Formats: sequence, C-alpha cells, structure tokens
Amino acid sequence: MKLQYAPDYSIRLVRESTSEAEPLCEVIVAGKPTGKILQGAVFQAALAWNEYILLFLTVDVPFEEALNIYLLDRHLHVVDYAQMYFMYSTGVFCDLDLSDADTVRFRFLGEKVWMLKLFPQKRFAIPIVSASLGVHRPWALYRRFQLSADALPKPVAPPAGARLRAGWQRR
Repeated sequence: MKLQYAPDYSIRLVRESTSEAEPLCEVIVAGKPTGKILQGAVFQAALAWNEYILLFLTVDVPFEEALNIYLLDRHLHVVDYAQMYFMYSTGVFCDLDLSDADTVRFRFLGEKVWMLKLFPQKRFAIPIVSASLGVHRPWALYRRFQLSADALPKPVAPPAGARLRAGWQRR
C-alpha cells in the first residue's frame, strides 16, 4: 500500500516542555483520546502505510527543536522510533513528499533532504553503527525504517557579469 495522509490522527498536549523534561502528548484518533502518550508537543504529520501509522511530532523548544518519528502498529504500540536534533540548532519540518510507495522525503535539519524508507518486515540492524548525524535511536537489533539524507543541490551562481547588468555595483 502506498503512503498516504492519515487525517483522523492528531495529538493533545499533556505536559509542556520544561528545563527538566520533554513535552508529552496524547494520540487522538477520530477526535477520541486513546490514552497513548508520546514525547512531542506539535503535530506535524500522520501517514498511513499498510497497517501502520507514521507520526511526526516536534518538541517546540526554541533553538533546540527536535523531531520525534514514531511508527505505530494498529494497537498504537511503538514499533520503531527515531529522534532528530542537533544541539543549539533550529529545525523546521517542511517539504513532505510521498511520491514513493514506501519512502517519505522531508526537510528538517540542515541543508538536506531526509529520506525515511519503511520496511515491510523488520530488518537486522547493527546497533553499534551510528545513524546519520543528528539522528538518535534507541538500542535495538531490528529496525522497521531507515533514515538517511542527501545534501540539497547548491544553487548555481550567475556569471559575474550578470550581476553588474542586473544593477549591482562593484565596490
């Protein structure tokens, strides 16, 4: 089944962020509370894939934004999880792309396009091999998705003479 938006899913903030603790939220399905509590404060997206739900939640901490990615089964149990952050950096979740059946592309940290590839079966993972820079995952022998990133293409600068013709002056 192709990835698609899951409009019935949302969250309700249970605990705001403090200097000692991350924010907590409750998963809401079709307007009804589920009792499932996750880390996060701002709902970014919910995607359905086969019998799974992929939730993207940010923590809403200025200058240290983090993105929590949860893969939930039909009973709302966490099947896989990743958190993305860099210390003292901001992140804006944007440019969500569902073009492929099992891969989500988005931007969050840095000048990169992040790709989250979902696996139909759990895959063996070597927990001592680190993930991409900025991706933090709990220790586990198996994964249901993989995160990787490609740098955004650098814009091509116009020829030096083009700037002068466009009204720029050399100093």
